[in-house]
Amino acid sequence: MDTREVETRVIMKFKELNIDGRIQDALEKLGYSEATEVQSAVIPELKQERDVIVKAKTGSGKTAAFAIPLLDSVVWEENKPQVLVLTPTRELAIQVKEDFDNIGTYKKIKTLAIFGKQPYKFQTQDLKQKTHVVVATPGRILDHLQRGTFDASHLKYLVLDEADEMLNMGFVEDIETILEATPENKQTVLFSATMPATIKKIASNYMQDDYMHIQIKSKTKTASTVSQYYFETRPTNKFETLCRILDSRQMENTIIFCKTKRSVDEVVASMQQKHYDVEAMHGDLSQNQRTNTLKRFKSGHIQYLVATDVAARGIDVDNISHVINYEMPQDEELYIHRIGRTGRANKKGEAYSLVTNREKNFLMSIQKRTNSHIEKLDVPSNQEIFDQKIKELLFDVQEEMLKSHKDVFMDTIKDIPHDMRNDVMATLLSMCYQQRVGFDYQEETSAGSQYDRIFMTCGSMDRINVKDVIEFLTKYGKIKSSDIGDITIKRKFTFVDIKPKVSHKAMKGCQKQKLNQRRVQLEYASDR
Repeated sequence: MDTREVETRVIMKFKELNIDGRIQDALEKLGYSEATEVQSAVIPELKQERDVIVKAKTGSGKTAAFAIPLLDSVVWEENKPQVLVLTPTRELAIQVKEDFDNIGTYKKIKTLAIFGKQPYKFQTQDLKQKTHVVVATPGRILDHLQRGTFDASHLKYLVLDEADEMLNMGFVEDIETILEATPENKQTVLFSATMPATIKKIASNYMQDDYMHIQIKSKTKTASTVSQYYFETRPTNKFETLCRILDSRQMENTIIFCKTKRSVDEVVASMQQKHYDVEAMHGDLSQNQRTNTLKRFKSGHIQYLVATDVAARGIDVDNISHVINYEMPQDEELYIHRIGRTGRANKKGEAYSLVTNREKNFLMSIQKRTNSHIEKLDVPSNQEIFDQKIKELLFDVQEEMLKSHKDVFMDTIKDIPHDMRNDVMATLLSMCYQQRVGFDYQEETSAGSQYDRIFMTCGSMDRINVKDVIEFLTKYGKIKSSDIGDITIKRKFTFVDIKPKVSHKAMKGCQKQKLNQRRVQLEYASDR
């Protein structure tokens, strides 16, 4: 086994990697010209037909690192699957398939995504057709192997993507069974964010003795041109908090990041309802839709773009003024990747993160590991929103005055009694103001509510009362009774309001302790 740790960025153009011209054309169309660290390290090794283990986190460009060389090697004339990619989740399988489709588009490579909760009938029909690449979850592809509906005999390449996650989900036996059913002379590629003992065991049992172990060293620096801030909020207040930020600040091109496609669609729908200039960017959109959306965003016809991390990879815009983490990413590298979208070309940029109480520790760890300063800001007040919108309104009025469209209304103004003109002007400003404000701000908001709502797995059927709950929380959670708000006891569960500053402490101390002989689990309620 050889080991290589990639510490600094290797500047390498895709055209330097000796890959099929059709794939180069596809990469150029996608806006990719320069390889990332993981791509620069992995692609040459895979082209030499070596087995490779890669330690790299999500967001490093790892999918293209194996998709490019494998698609380069795939023989179009062969009808049976040549590449099998195993992923832990349906969502990742779809994303990987999409990447293969995009990169292999000019080579006319056929890729299938196979996962659970789909009819076997249709999957079986698809597998009977000419297919070059299969991207699948372990459980479902194993079912097809056992049914004889998936032919693994012609496989030349096997990829285990996010291997540690698959093992954590209990797929180790499925993976080993799949590995044993595939040809011995195949090339095996394993990607993982961590290297537990189980992965090392798989490597020793199923990979070539001279496999290459590549470690991509994490980036821990953020751009000095990006100012970083965060707002504390509750999940139930998160959209209002977002609107308060947008309405109280002057923003140009802004990217708002969410974790999932569903979240993107929900945020976009809510923003469009409030008349923001916004569109979505995620993997369910066609390439044509994404291209057109990106053009409108670059030209300024769209002010806000809500995107997933995967979809944002193809966004190359230099004039992004703000990045907003509506949902926090899963690791610090993705955070760095996100905020690096602004502050380019020596321009100043700002990054905002909306964090709940339990996400704050994660944000602080990012601050520590990146050696940066993330400043806490108060959620913008109604007065701040009013000041900003009136400022914008008066500026637009001045702009309109220069166009001389006001003359036709002069006679109307003369007809208004002199003592009513101020009232009329104020009323018109009020009407215009309401049209410009995205959210119906009824009252002030802060870092959230006075309390966090905690869900407990015990209820009246366990013969507990309010006093029992308070004693339980103060004893094991080490909090004061004054930190506890409303307590709602249902038959099988209980809701408790606890002050945010001690809610995490209380949950940690009480977790799996016994209340009236019942071992209790605690978690933040969905409406927290």
